[in-house]
Amino acid sequence: MNNKGFSLIEVLLSVFIITVAVLGLYNGINYSHNSIEKAKDKFIASYLAEEGIELVKNLRDSNYIASLAWNNGLTACAAGCRIDANDSALDATTPTTPLLIDANGFYSYNSGTQTIFSRKIVITSIETYKIKVSVTVYYGDEEFLLEQYLYDWK
Repeated sequence: MNNKGFSLIEVLLSVFIITVAVLGLYNGINYSHNSIEKAKDKFIASYLAEEGIELVKNLRDSNYIASLAWNNGLTACAAGCRIDANDSALDATTPTTPLLIDANGFYSYNSGTQTIFSRKIVITSIETYKIKVSVTVYYGDEEFLLEQYLYDWK
């Protein structure tokens, strides 16, 4: 007798192998998606921290233009402050308030949809001509810290 079909064991083994392969692909895609989301959040946090440093630099430079002391308004942030691009001064009231994102993709504290990001700026006086600016961006259960020293360069 010449049988040309598959046995039940061969069919079950084939289904099992295909199922394992599909589940492996699904887990790989799911892991990749989660990794991409984490990388995206860290990328945004790094840019928000850099923006915090740049905004403090802008305040320092504005002090020079207004003929004020270079660190005017920068010395009251030992416990933490917040600032966004719409502000002209550091705000020490609630430094860990979540940032909002508006329809144009800009982060601020004024309007928009609440995000997972919050930014805390701590300024420490080191010497009469030097301050240390530490910006911590919190997102989820993670945080990103960026520090830079600013000087009285005038």
